[in-house]
Amino acid sequence: MTGFIIAFAFLFTAQAPSTTGTIAGCVTDPIMQRLRGTTIVATGARVKRMTMADASGCYELRDMPPGSYRVTSLLRGFNNVTRDGVAVSRAAVTQLDFTTRPSSMCECIFPAGPTVAEHWNFANVVVHVRLSESPPESAAPPGHYRHVATVLNAFKLPSGGVLRGPIFVLQNQEGGLWEPYDVGQEAVLFLQSWKGSDFVITYDDPGHASNDDPPAIAFLIQNGRIVHAPPGFSGYVGERIAVFLDELRALSRRR
Repeated sequence: MTGFIIAFAFLFTAQAPSTTGTIAGCVTDPIMQRLRGTTIVATGARVKRMTMADASGCYELRDMPPGSYRVTSLLRGFNNVTRDGVAVSRAAVTQLDFTTRPSSMCECIFPAGPTVAEHWNFANVVVHVRLSESPPESAAPPGHYRHVATVLNAFKLPSGGVLRGPIFVLQNQEGGLWEPYDVGQEAVLFLQSWKGSDFVITYDDPGHASNDDPPAIAFLIQNGRIVHAPPGFSGYVGERIAVFLDELRALSRRR
């Protein structure tokens, strides 16, 4: 009798429906060649998962909790590609293929100087922000990912002392060097006016700008510390953000 109960319990467990789902697909270039080694990053439902395309250029992200995800493909030398609102359901496979192309990005750095103070003097605006998703109807230029940035602390304001409207942060995905900042992450941005918009930074890697964009730098924050800094500022990585913000307040008081 005991053996029967154990066997029955095993059968019931084996047939129980899965509570997670899968995202799967392949990555190709414009002539449909598969791209092995592409990194796939999915963020959403309070998790972040990463995998790599196999020799056939295909990937699987298994055991994904149901929810909505942002999924990005990254391969050095090719443009990043990001898809928002990728739905994962229980016991289902969401097919998500990517097509990318070789990057023509100019990896140009336009330094204002080797110190935070010199970048402060050069920037029109210095702000501490939290990033969120833009509304679905919010259009981004081709090859870019657009965030809305909520200002948490404004240390340097434009002439007139008014910061109008939200700040839009454009991630330039033509380069494959850095995945998009996650929704909810924080950053300190040194910005300049750009092409008629109120303060937009375009970058492919924090601290970089494309060949026709203004100098601007960004410090990425996670768990209360700086985790990524522009070239030449590696000494700030690991520093508590409270210390860095105090440095910016001191610069503000000197104005």
